[in-house]
Parts: sequence; structure tokens; C-alpha cells
Amino acid sequence: MKHIASLSVALLFALVGSASAARPTDFLKQQVQAVRGQLGQKVKAGSPEAAAQDAKLMAIIEPVMEFEKLSERALRKHWPTLTAEQKAEFIQTFRQLVFRSYLSRVRSADEAYTIDYEGEEAKSRTQATVSAVAKTRKAEIELVFQLEKKGDAWVAEDIVIDEVSLTENYREQFNKIIADEGFPGLIAKMVKKLDKLGGPVAAAAPAAAPASAAASAAPASK
Repeated sequence: MKHIASLSVALLFALVGSASAARPTDFLKQQVQAVRGQLGQKVKAGSPEAAAQDAKLMAIIEPVMEFEKLSERALRKHWPTLTAEQKAEFIQTFRQLVFRSYLSRVRSADEAYTIDYEGEEAKSRTQATVSAVAKTRKAEIELVFQLEKKGDAWVAEDIVIDEVSLTENYREQFNKIIADEGFPGLIAKMVKKLDKLGGPVAAAAPAAAPASAAASAAPASK
């Protein structure tokens, strides 16, 4: 499951950012290549170079990842019970935790993979799904990306991994924690995990990105 999580998060973040929206599948291919190029620039953990790379990736991801919608889906029945301040706190913590979890997995695994794109379906003028199979040395992973077009970019709302929704996977974990310890307990556990992974990514001014530049991510399994 760890291999599936790290790879799927890489592909989820790979959907982010483009100066112009191509067809969903073409767009996805471009972003995967751009992400591989970016993460191919190896940096030493804890170094200024690693911090700079993290900030660059986060600056590209934040404007176009649907973390608000991902957060709402991950909490579902609990979402309407939260105050505006609690929702904002969860979204920010979830955003950082997903990003840090992804970086931790992908930098430690460094696993080679190939991707076969198998189909594209338009749900409407602004929504589409792209089906793919990711192949590693150890597994074949079926992926369905749920995309929405916003302006000139496609953004990720969810990803289905071997018939399991990414947000549903998180929801199961979050529901158990909330049932045992309440919402404050969930935030405390998320913050503790985030600190263990390196803490929040320092803010940085977004760099101008070329049309093919992008950043990639998905939550990793706990």
C-alpha cells in the first residue's frame, strides 16, 4: 500500500499547473514529465536546496490543487459541524501534511515507474476523468483521475486507486480519530505527524513557471 500511496500522490500532484489547458490526457502527460524533471534534481534532506525546492513545489501546487474540496470530501459528515475557523485550520494542516507525506515517500522510495494512459471521458465541458495504469517492478496500479477545468488549467478533485477513492481512504482514518478524540484530537495528530515529517513548508513567492512546468502529490498512507 505504501508503494501505491507514494506513486498515486506523485501522479495526483502531477496534475497541477499549466499556462494553457490541453486535453486532459495530454495535459496529464506533460505534467508527469515536468514533475519527473523537477524531482530529478536531487537535494540533500534538510539542506537549503531542499527547502527551496519544497517552497517552489508548494508555491505551484497551492493555487490549483482543490484542497478545499478534498478536505470537505475527506471529512464529509463532520464538515458541516465545523466552524469557519476550524475548516480553515483543517484545510491548511491537511494541505501541508499531504505535501510533506508525499515528499517523504517519493524521496525515500525513488522507485522507477511507467504509465500507460488508457482512456479519457468528458463528464461535461468542465469535468473529465482520465484512466491510467502505473507499473512498477512490484505492482500494477489502476488509476482514475477526477479532473475539473478551472480557467486555463485542469485541477484534481480526487483520484481512485485500484477502485478506492483517495479521499475515502483518508475519511476512514479521520472518522476513527474523531470518534475517539474529537476534532481537536484529529488536528493534534495531524500536526504531530507534520512536525515529524519536517513541519510546514516555508512560504515563498511563486516563481514564473513555463507552460510545461508543474508540481506533483497525494496523501500517503499512515
